[in-house]
Amino acid sequence: MLLWSVCAGAFTRLTPETYHFVSLHGDAGHSALLHTVDGMKPSTGFNGNIGLDYRLFHNNFIFSVGVEGMYELNVNSMSELDFAIPMRDTEGDLFDMHVHVDKSRDLAQMVNVNIPILFGGEWGRFYFMVGPKVSLNMWGLTSSKAEVTTYGEYDLYYDDFYNMPNHQFESDQYMGSAVLPLKWSFNVLAHAEIGGRVGHMYKYKQFRLNPDKIRMYVAAYVDFGLFDVHVKGSGSPIFGYRETDKGVQFYVQPLMKSTLADNAMFRNMNVGVKFTVAFEMPRHGKSYIYDYKKSEHMHIKRGGNQGIK
Repeated sequence: MLLWSVCAGAFTRLTPETYHFVSLHGDAGHSALLHTVDGMKPSTGFNGNIGLDYRLFHNNFIFSVGVEGMYELNVNSMSELDFAIPMRDTEGDLFDMHVHVDKSRDLAQMVNVNIPILFGGEWGRFYFMVGPKVSLNMWGLTSSKAEVTTYGEYDLYYDDFYNMPNHQFESDQYMGSAVLPLKWSFNVLAHAEIGGRVGHMYKYKQFRLNPDKIRMYVAAYVDFGLFDVHVKGSGSPIFGYRETDKGVQFYVQPLMKSTLADNAMFRNMNVGVKFTVAFEMPRHGKSYIYDYKKSEHMHIKRGGNQGIK
């Protein structure tokens, strides 16, 4: 209500001024993928946007609508994991194969098309804008990798068995998933930005100086996803193994493709810096500008005040 009142006050003036601009903006910042998976921290990463907008300035009021491309990369570091697999060796003796999973990292990438519809106000060099961004997913990928160490524990022996590749006891072995397609749900981002005008691109000298043909802005922004972006499905265990004729094969699954995400919610939040360049559109109607140089070659008609050549 407070922001709406400020926008309404910015719109009203006894002598209204209206300007139309086409603007380009680019922004970049920190991204977080907030989720409800137990025992795991939110994913962190990078977010960037490039967009084209139409801007209406009416008195101190601003209205903006446009389209932008968004890229987001999130990295999720998962906790270490230890588990044991009961097995029998080639001599028939029972033992436990201990598996230690470390340095596990999960990557999730998305490319969305956003449609921002923003309202705000501008006073002097200060401005702000708020509003929704409709976000449509175009592309997404996810993958994961980790290091695994295995060793054998026998009841018959005091020491554990390490670094015996012929028995599949190996240290710091890389394992990773395939690069998998990832679909993100329809989303609406709550957007807010606050900043100010910087510099002047140019000035032209006539009867008056007009530095407003091109306007530049720098602002801090925040985008917060209102909806769950995770497409629900039946995931696979995040870590697992399968027995083959070549021994035990271990695998790791991306978080958003795992059973941990089946009933979890995922929302994205981005904060960063936005840079905008706005170009004023041509104004309609004639404009009359006094040129003192021409007046030197004009003569005053007797009995009147009109200059003639």
